[in-house]
Amino acid sequence: MTVPLAVTVTAKQPGRYNSTAKAKAEEWGVPFFPRPEKGPLSDFIGVVAEAFLVLGGERWTLHDAKGELYFSPGSAALRVRRLFDDVLVRLCELKAGDSVFDGTLGLGADALICARQVGPAGKVVAVESSLPLYALVSEGLRRAPPFPDSAIIDVRHGHSLAVLKTLESRSVDCVVFDPMFDLPKSSSPSFDLLRTYASHEPLDEATLAEARRVAKRWVVVKGGRYGREFERLGLTALKLTRFKPLVWARVGPS
Repeated sequence: MTVPLAVTVTAKQPGRYNSTAKAKAEEWGVPFFPRPEKGPLSDFIGVVAEAFLVLGGERWTLHDAKGELYFSPGSAALRVRRLFDDVLVRLCELKAGDSVFDGTLGLGADALICARQVGPAGKVVAVESSLPLYALVSEGLRRAPPFPDSAIIDVRHGHSLAVLKTLESRSVDCVVFDPMFDLPKSSSPSFDLLRTYASHEPLDEATLAEARRVAKRWVVVKGGRYGREFERLGLTALKLTRFKPLVWARVGPS
């Protein structure tokens, strides 16, 4: 019987990674598939599992019939060069020592930017409900933290509402959300693969209310320019100076 997700290892010297991969499979609650040496993974996609988290070299990769996805700080690295002009940093009014709750981790770009801006004295908690994305990012950050002088990102697997409910009122400076847009624009194959595994649950009123309870300063939400998420949540898009396919809203604490 085919399972949705399994863990395996690279075909090159698979025995080298088996013990680590088995331990992670147990931690994540998914099956471990012993990879035959030099056997193509495509032979097992759709037969053993619909997708595989593959350990090889220094990173994990997510493979399915459409392609592969892995954690890379590339887009965040470009934004770090212009932190002074980063929209998220400006809207959150982030400074050294601040604390941030990222309710939609994805591949980690926003969390990395926040961690770099708040520095070692700051704190970033980031939540991801998709197990494959949580695995890629948490392991990627553990193996090779990309930026010096950054806060350590506390990555958690779960739903942001459930985690927010465990936090005290006014316990973080800012809460940020970047949910999947209801009207996505055309994108690269890698982003299409990201959309496949990302949660498509829309930001709801209960989660927004909890975020406003927890935030000291701002709750910042990103959306698609032609979507209707802000209207549904009673948010007003900010008038920023540049035309972008993205829109932003922020609200203060409740």
